[in-house]
Amino acid sequence: MRAWTLAAVIVASSLFVPGAVFAQERAPWRIGVLVWHRSPNDLQALDGIRNALRVSGRPHALEIVEADSDEARAATLLAELRARPVDLIFAMGTQAALLCKQHVTDLPVVFTAVTNPVESKLVPDWSGSGGNLAGNSNWIEPQTVLDVFRLAVPGLTRLGVLRSTSTGVVSAAELAAMRALLAGSDAPKVALHEELARDVADLDAAVARLAAAKVEAIWIPIDFLVYENIGRVADAARAQGVPLVSSSLRGVTEGAVAGLVVDYETLGARAVLIALDVLERGREPRAIPIGRMAGYQVVVNLAAARRANYEVPLPMLAVADLILDVDPKEAR
Repeated sequence: MRAWTLAAVIVASSLFVPGAVFAQERAPWRIGVLVWHRSPNDLQALDGIRNALRVSGRPHALEIVEADSDEARAATLLAELRARPVDLIFAMGTQAALLCKQHVTDLPVVFTAVTNPVESKLVPDWSGSGGNLAGNSNWIEPQTVLDVFRLAVPGLTRLGVLRSTSTGVVSAAELAAMRALLAGSDAPKVALHEELARDVADLDAAVARLAAAKVEAIWIPIDFLVYENIGRVADAARAQGVPLVSSSLRGVTEGAVAGLVVDYETLGARAVLIALDVLERGREPRAIPIGRMAGYQVVVNLAAARRANYEVPLPMLAVADLILDVDPKEAR
């Protein structure tokens, strides 16, 4: 369901409190938004939040602050939001949510686009935070991720994982879950080979190290430094004759031959449903189960495949929800 459709549902839903005054007579909510960095995932989720709030008809003012990947700056911005004050804070992505958990204890926080809030230690389990946080996740089960990768690369037995030392909080959770899956007695016989890039300059060498390990594909997870430089990674992988697969939005659209992602606009809109539950109904965030997207999109990028001299298998094309044919360089 697209974000605007979900936002329309908000208007017609039972989220209106019986007997409440009309929206135009209410005092506007002041809502803070912490953006850790300008990730395409988080920015699309923010669009979903904006659209859903607008269509809901609730008077509101969004106070959007950007930390620029700086923890000290984020702490200062959160203190300023609390002092204004705001009624609730949206945390965009894993790092923003972790910082809110650390610095905000007196306001409800609704997070979105957090890949695995349990693995990243944001919440104790999926049943709820037990505190002032609630939210939703873009988590896709590792079995599903692996199934798509094996369709894209038939006979896959050696999968490389390219991560960074600086922005690897989310990719670490993805990798840990995949390792746990592959450790099972009935798991597919796929070996993982991880390489960590120290910085942008180290990406080419990290790709070369994976190729030397004879991987048959390189996984681009949700790792900011890696997918922000996906063009460089794709060129390095092409030189090594290894295709890219991805679970990140930018990785799928700008360099990988195939992958899968969730609809981040809808994820953001669903975060608004949680916020309305807290602000209108007075529900305690601690008692709200962590939301998960039921659906995802399988994406094939034909242009990226051509640039990599890789032929996408027909079964992969058959199950794709979206087939792109735009030069990755044009998409950047």
